[in-house]
Amino acid sequence: MSKNTISESAFLVNESRLRRVDISQDIYSHLWTTDSTAKLWNDFSNDVYPYDDIELSLRNRFYLENLKSFIKKVSNPVFINFASGFTSYPFLIGSDCNFVEIDIDKIIDYKIEKVKNWMENKILPNRDINFIKADFNEGEDINRVKDFIYSNFKNKVSFILLEGISYYLTKKSLVNIFEMISEFKIKDSVIAIDFWKPEISKNPVFSRFICFFEKRFGFKKTNYNFLTLDFIQKIIGYEIIDFTDIQSLETKYTSDNFLNDDNQILPEFYAVFKK
Repeated sequence: MSKNTISESAFLVNESRLRRVDISQDIYSHLWTTDSTAKLWNDFSNDVYPYDDIELSLRNRFYLENLKSFIKKVSNPVFINFASGFTSYPFLIGSDCNFVEIDIDKIIDYKIEKVKNWMENKILPNRDINFIKADFNEGEDINRVKDFIYSNFKNKVSFILLEGISYYLTKKSLVNIFEMISEFKIKDSVIAIDFWKPEISKNPVFSRFICFFEKRFGFKKTNYNFLTLDFIQKIIGYEIIDFTDIQSLETKYTSDNFLNDDNQILPEFYAVFKK
């Protein structure tokens, strides 16, 4: 499959994780970047803000550390990654885990092809990953994902990740996913998510962000979700065990202080829920 059949935005986050791999710890992020991705990142940095490498690397690190901690405590765990994109989580942790990666057809087809080749050539460690194609704005696809997970992993303790997805889906589709995953009743299961609060709509970086994505990728300025912690928690119904923001993560994982001004960053929030 030609890389050109996939929006460059799908590769952009990997460039950010690569540029600060010291933070992200994603040692395989370079596999999903090209010269054109680097140019796109530079354009994004100039037109929107220069700290996307720090922010997305911190996000990756936060989820990776939570995932590692979860796996240490659970026997035969399941990691379910909604909108998995070109993340590397299965290869950054031990193989003693069941992996499920879910994304749109083009992403999954491309990833299967590349991962298979890289595992055969010892570029990536061997992992048995269940890849599922799904459009989260299609109710039938969400039901099909639910059927697969319930058929294979219903009684297993799961870590469910929704990374970089809450802002882009329709509110109805997002609620459908929340309601589906809320039905996982196995004790100690975890749900992790990032989101933007409503006040981001007044943020100057966000204003530049939506203009960039409209111009470069045709994503309409009105197609963004803003959420609150209470809204998510009421639907999911799990206990909140961690709630933090991007600036706190910078303090936790680095000695830097680049993200101290809300008007110079995309203020992102992170929540972890436990059954």
